[in-house]
Amino acid sequence: MKTNNTQIPANFMFIIYALLIVFNWSCSTDPEQSDPDPGDDPDAIALDLTVAIPPGGNSWVVDDFTQNASVISDDGIHNWTDVNTVIRTYFKTNASGKLHVGLNAKVPSGVSKIKVTVGEETKDIEISNISYETIEVGVFNIQAAGYHFIEIQGLERTSNYMADVKKILIGGPATTNDVTYVSNEFYWGRRGPSVHLAYDVPENKDVQWFYNEITVPEGQDVIGSYFMANGFGQGYFGMQVNSESERRVLFSVWSPYDTQNPNEIPEDYQIILLGSGAGVTVGEFGNEGSGGQSYKVFPWESGNTYKFLLKGEPSVNNSTDYTAYFYAPETGEWNLIASFRRPYTSTYLTNMHSFLENFNTATGFLTRQGSYSNQWIYDTQGAWTELTTARFTADATARSGARLDYAGGAEGNSFFMKNCGFFSQNTTIDSNHSRIANGNAPSIVFSELEEPSLPEDIIVLDKTGWDVIEFSSEASSGEGTNGLAALVLDNDYATYWHSCWSECDQTYNYPHNLTIDMTVDNTVKGFEIVQRNGSRKVKDFEIQISSDNEVWESLGDFILADTGSKQQISLEQEHSFRYFKIIAKSAHDGQQFAAFAEISPY
Repeated sequence: MKTNNTQIPANFMFIIYALLIVFNWSCSTDPEQSDPDPGDDPDAIALDLTVAIPPGGNSWVVDDFTQNASVISDDGIHNWTDVNTVIRTYFKTNASGKLHVGLNAKVPSGVSKIKVTVGEETKDIEISNISYETIEVGVFNIQAAGYHFIEIQGLERTSNYMADVKKILIGGPATTNDVTYVSNEFYWGRRGPSVHLAYDVPENKDVQWFYNEITVPEGQDVIGSYFMANGFGQGYFGMQVNSESERRVLFSVWSPYDTQNPNEIPEDYQIILLGSGAGVTVGEFGNEGSGGQSYKVFPWESGNTYKFLLKGEPSVNNSTDYTAYFYAPETGEWNLIASFRRPYTSTYLTNMHSFLENFNTATGFLTRQGSYSNQWIYDTQGAWTELTTARFTADATARSGARLDYAGGAEGNSFFMKNCGFFSQNTTIDSNHSRIANGNAPSIVFSELEEPSLPEDIIVLDKTGWDVIEFSSEASSGEGTNGLAALVLDNDYATYWHSCWSECDQTYNYPHNLTIDMTVDNTVKGFEIVQRNGSRKVKDFEIQISSDNEVWESLGDFILADTGSKQQISLEQEHSFRYFKIIAKSAHDGQQFAAFAEISPY
């Protein structure tokens, strides 16, 4: 056998050795190799779930917002039974990158399968633990800083509901530069931030009239929105979206007495009604200060421009009179809403402003926007002045950083305000904005406006001999000497009818109704209603009338304030009838019970 003993040159070996070193170094420093992407195999790493977001202030049922009250509570997500229900939890990141997601959740028994979605990525998980545990979902990609949501939807369940979720858990690189979400004050957080425009008014002017216009773009008229046009130092005036079927023009004046309960206001501090327009409901309000309130149910529409006119001037005995008028293109004329006298106040209009707020927590995840244009003031010297500069401000929910979805400013010859819906770009709070002047002062003949006055012919009808001939239920026990339907006719505000709630053979829910026979036809211009001075106050109700107790005509739906004081419901026109029916449809406390102290046509 011949052996090859030829030697490899030393310099050649050195070159090979150097190449091997370079090759190994380049492989070890390849970022794709040295830092494996956990998103490729989320089960291979422990997720960073250090940020716990409470659903109570950050989650909504988005496919049916009427479910929010029953499914989302301060304690988390509960009573989730429908696999089709879609729940989103919102938060804002200041960075992009990988987002680690988990749930602190449980099921009562069995197994639930849930789909979790972030952006375009979806992962399915199963929950079978009967005590709260951390359920790792996985890693998702956040493409840009800003607001995002984690969506959960049921797929399958073997128990009677999908799951209880106490916390939404997140972490990872996308959360390194802080995360924005509502951590406390869930009620205000779910309502979303309120935004304001404070108009710059020239000094040394006694402002007698304040004029403004509002246009709500199509699709921005979200339930719970209050587009407030003419705000002043002692009250506010604008239009609301109250439900799918109802909208209002609302005008309120605060009492100078500081209380949240209108029943606590001393007589000499009470707001005095000087008059109201046709179809306007007048009463009191509380909870955000207290005072006099008026509103007209009016089907205003998005895309149309509505005009608001407010007067304020000193009156007798150190008081100020405030009067509000509303112009709709549908009617083509100015309509009086109401006029109130505020005691312990002697001033012309001050602090002119507008605001946009959401008063319905169930719709806090939806964006709304209004265009506020053509602001003018009219002073005691008879001169109009256009207001073209305003300061943008926001409430404590925005200033605390709990919600950052707010915006406002100028667009051409209008101002705008926008809030809620978790949009990412906001406006600097306390910034000043100027719009282009329109230059055309309002054409208003003040002498032709309806003068507010209290009708001298409002006389409550004598109810002697009247009878409640039909009622949905009454509390025959559990209310002491109260509870019976007949008590709405006894002229005693201390007694009241109450729907059945104790010892009933069935559950009585809304609607509740009372049918009253006046024995003869009477001409009626309105109804004076006094609610029970306690709980179970009715909110929405309908009035029907008949002359034979067979054929009925509806006079429309009305809304009562949450107060035990007298409330007058003036009709658009007088009607003659013998029978009338009150159909209560909802309560201020959200419960199924109803009560009335007195019902009196006039």
